[in-house]
Amino acid sequence: MTMRVLLAALICAAPMVSAQEAVKPDCEAQAALVMDVVNGRIDGVRKGKARRTLSKGLDRTAADMLAEWVYTLPEDQLTDEIGTTWKAQCDAL
Repeated sequence: MTMRVLLAALICAAPMVSAQEAVKPDCEAQAALVMDVVNGRIDGVRKGKARRTLSKGLDRTAADMLAEWVYTLPEDQLTDEIGTTWKAQCDAL
């Protein structure tokens, strides 16, 4: 009886695993977007312009949060490591 319950649980869980994989974010694209904002800041793009550009591809809240985060980082942290770390965190989800 225990084996039947385990088998039934595995069969029921299989579609949930597939659904979770289907909604996995595109971590490479996210990291590239973050680095676009970082590089823009390095190049002197103002936060408001970065926010407006981000709003074209993200909802307003996400665009505001991302711009705010990048523009509060100390200048010595504006390196490629930000994109690498973002991707690693995203991939870990």
